[in-house]
Amino acid sequence: MLRPTLTRSLAKVARPTRLFSTTPRPLQSIPLSITGTGTGTQQHITIADKSYTISTDTYTTLGGQDSQPSPVSYSLASLSSCNQVTGNVVAKNHGIKLGKWHVTVDALLPTAVLVKGEQGNPNWESVKLKARVQTDIPEGEKGKEKFQFFVEEVERRCPITQLFKLSGVRFESEWVNEKLE
Repeated sequence: MLRPTLTRSLAKVARPTRLFSTTPRPLQSIPLSITGTGTGTQQHITIADKSYTISTDTYTTLGGQDSQPSPVSYSLASLSSCNQVTGNVVAKNHGIKLGKWHVTVDALLPTAVLVKGEQGNPNWESVKLKARVQTDIPEGEKGKEKFQFFVEEVERRCPITQLFKLSGVRFESEWVNEKLE
């Protein structure tokens, strides 16, 4: 019983009386809760505590009306946009200025498991992300190293990139450093 009391007392003594920074503490985790409702192949998705929503459908060949992006399209859109968001976080952490992004994702989704019910993995067969990013990282050998570090950090820290990589999909990426305008 003495130890918790002592710990609490020491904590009170060690607390600063004046804050020197108003910077908020970084989030330890991001809670997210979504709810989907729908009929047939269409679903309307709401995000808890947010005013925006998304809707999904699928291709006519899968019985949908192709009236909204498909869930698999959203997965590729998530990969594209998550790299950009993560890139902005990494750039801020390392003092890199960024400009425009141009990201394309090409992927191949086999349908034998999904459509025909065959045994196997319905996952993407291959995914290739191509990113052109305007940065203030200079050309030359040092610049190449810094840009490569930036790319490696983005891919390491991006939750969606890691989701794809760890799922076993054949994942490739190609990054181009463009001059900041």
